[in-house]
Amino acid sequence: MSIILPVSAESVGAKNVVVTSDHVKATAICSCGENNYSSGNNNYIYHTATFVNYCPRCHSYGTLKFNPKGVPEGEWTCSKCNSDYCAADGQEKISGSHYSLTDYTPPQVQAQEVIDVKINVITDLNNSNNKSILESDYNNLKNKNFFLD
Repeated sequence: MSIILPVSAESVGAKNVVVTSDHVKATAICSCGENNYSSGNNNYIYHTATFVNYCPRCHSYGTLKFNPKGVPEGEWTCSKCNSDYCAADGQEKISGSHYSLTDYTPPQVQAQEVIDVKINVITDLNNSNNKSILESDYNNLKNKNFFLD
């Protein structure tokens, strides 16, 4: 009699697994056979991929879980419909299926076109040259008796 122990993502070879409400990410070996990402004699190299946390088969957001079945290479599984997707390329792991996970592109941070910087400037009429000075320097100059009372 053999006992199969539960496995974690790390024990089956996946790395850097990230699951958020909007995306999933893992570094894993291709488990669907579509891509081997080979390099020379090494047909099992790791590939990092990030996908929208959305199952295209049942149209559900936030349902992807990483490798609950303990596949050696790692896979994404929908917790609602139980569909399995390759963690490396996002292809559904059913022969002939056209379903695949959608690549995730993080939202772009918009650079502010104009930066509105306000500096408080104090013009002291007692200043002999009647020049503007920065507020941060005002107290320093005042403490040195620069201004006439």
